[in-house]
Amino acid sequence: MDKFLQKTWQGLVGITRAISRMPLGCALAVSTGAAAYSIAAAVKKLDLSEELAEIIRTDNTSFLNRVGVGGLVATQLKHIWTEDKLNPNTADSVDSADGTLGASGADTSLNVVADEGTRFKIGTLIKDNTAGKTEVMRVTAVSTDTLTLERGHGSTSAEAHAQNFPIMIISHTKQEDWKPTQEDWTQERTGPYNFLSLLGRGIAITRRRQAVLHAGVASEFAHQAAYRLKEIMRELDSSVINSIRSASEGSSTDYSSMGGLIEFASQAGGNTTTTSEAITPSVVNAMVEDIWDDGGMLAGGKLFMLVGGVQKRKISAFDQAYRRMDFDSKKAGYVVERFLTDLGFELEIIVDPWVPNDTCIIGDLNRVKVGPLSGEGVGLEDLAKTGRLIEAMVSGEYTAEFRNAVEAFAIHTALTS
Repeated sequence: MDKFLQKTWQGLVGITRAISRMPLGCALAVSTGAAAYSIAAAVKKLDLSEELAEIIRTDNTSFLNRVGVGGLVATQLKHIWTEDKLNPNTADSVDSADGTLGASGADTSLNVVADEGTRFKIGTLIKDNTAGKTEVMRVTAVSTDTLTLERGHGSTSAEAHAQNFPIMIISHTKQEDWKPTQEDWTQERTGPYNFLSLLGRGIAITRRRQAVLHAGVASEFAHQAAYRLKEIMRELDSSVINSIRSASEGSSTDYSSMGGLIEFASQAGGNTTTTSEAITPSVVNAMVEDIWDDGGMLAGGKLFMLVGGVQKRKISAFDQAYRRMDFDSKKAGYVVERFLTDLGFELEIIVDPWVPNDTCIIGDLNRVKVGPLSGEGVGLEDLAKTGRLIEAMVSGEYTAEFRNAVEAFAIHTALTS
């Protein structure tokens, strides 16, 4: 056997051993090596197409591999978790004339985005967080989402402010006779939920098919089980990213499915961007700043940027103009594995083939958990024999948590190719 085939076979043995060690609730037979290779009569060559495909194209579960399976154990069909959050210190004016202010200071009424009026109290100091703006304003009245303002507070002067400008909440100043009972700053804990996705593959082979000698496969049944297992893990990876939550928890006559990261990150009020544009360092920095402004950054967080192959190629070209090669270099090409933002946060770049080409998601791996229904992790089960068929199934039920998805994740869904 030449060196190429030796390396190929070594890779196959490593893959088989890795499968046998996967903590997925099933024991798969380990290949002990091929007794012989049969050369296909029609082509007169050694047929290693399946084995080569296995080496070249892996399971494609990059995001699932980073998150891990087993971060949670669901005990109900409707999996609920508890979330807490801080009161936000940012807001936005509306994208219309009601969200603008003139330079003269005569405009004292400002509308903020729906439901953000509760972030302000009488005495709140605010400023336009746009670069170059210095005017500080004081809130003198709040009516739902309409603020009445004192313009040019203190030593500052009135300035013009465009619609939809970002508002920095500096502080909530108080009078001497202020009473805490006049304000309620408590935040109710919320209970987001997700449903389960039941994943499964059937295996049915004849006793004859199992008994005959196969080239490079010690057990046809174990071989089929291993590949069906790979398919389920690939499907779970795609579900954690793309799946849409079903309307109910499912039944014997209805299907259930978990909601994926894209759905949770795209919720109303979340950090979503739908502007058609190319991904650039500025775009990435703006997404991170959205999370930072919402208080979504955790100390010790494991920040990631999740993209598909199309956007990864663009990210790897971010600093292309500054790269230099030695004259004796024999290798070309660059890969960017981490991105350092302007705010000092480092993002691990995860490339997953199941991410849509126009999508980029930024978040914290600590806030993502994937796990099975109690006792229902992926496993291999023998089924009752029917005639000379050997039948089994590989199945499992899984769900996912995305904690504080509105504040702690940012998603861009209109990136150009």
